Amino acid sequence: MQKIVLDKSFLDGASGHQVRDVLAQHHALVIEPLFYELMTTDHPVRQSRAFNKFPHDAGAFTLIPNMGTLLRYEFEQKKAVDSLDACAIEGRHIFNEALRDGSYVPTDQVRDDILSWQAEVDRATDTFVRMCESVHHYFPELNGIAPRELPSAIALARQAVATDPARVRAIYEEIRGWDAPDAKIDGSVLDEQWATFRFLQCHLLAALRIFGRYGGQLPETSKFRLHAEHCTHDLEYVLVASLVGAIATNDREVEEDFRMLRPDGVVVRPHPSSRDLHSPTPPPAGT
Repeated sequence: MQKIVLDKSFLDGASGHQVRDVLAQHHALVIEPLFYELMTTDHPVRQSRAFNKFPHDAGAFTLIPNMGTLLRYEFEQKKAVDSLDACAIEGRHIFNEALRDGSYVPTDQVRDDILSWQAEVDRATDTFVRMCESVHHYFPELNGIAPRELPSAIALARQAVATDPARVRAIYEEIRGWDAPDAKIDGSVLDEQWATFRFLQCHLLAALRIFGRYGGQLPETSKFRLHAEHCTHDLEYVLVASLVGAIATNDREVEEDFRMLRPDGVVVRPHPSSRDLHSPTPPPAGT
């Protein structure tokens, strides 16, 4: 059965009937960033509505940990995570009924877990922002050109990330040389089956988009920081989806990056006519 990654924009935009159909027809993967986004949302009604779209039966989906866990697995095992089965969180999972009816009150342990998650998200966001700040070093063709030429140069650079594995490996080795010289994964063995390879591709694609949007001048504002955090979640969805070949999303930029990395992949979007009655309007794509 085809594995498929669900992201939050799909849960927000699809009807409960469609979500349950997707889970019935695919081997659905719920990755940790989705659970984190649902547990930390400021919209309790939207939160309970999203959880209500999942089946009540245990085992309807597989839980996949965050990208840090996938990268550590490859670093320690010296092999590609590949199908993700080795990293899946064991058990037949089902969401707490209180999350469905809005009565859930987190325990002290859950609050501590959320704080730990937030610290991991902050570190991941820092990594992404650093990539946004430095991405032009890996693409010297972006430097010293007229502003009107930047969009086409960004497009070509993004295409290279998606289609030129040798260039991605060269960037990996450059980063490893100054940031992680003791990393034991040699760049020559990396390919599209490795989470490490996809991690770099996803970061480069998203960072190039940000670099082009702001002309290389990243704002130092809380609004930009929040946007960078959302981008970090999104690239995790794309990373895992690129490994399994399918994603359910309502986010234009997530779909764009996934299609670049997996032109053979499957994309499931919400059916506009089948959204649940009174469901909120999905947030703008890319937020």
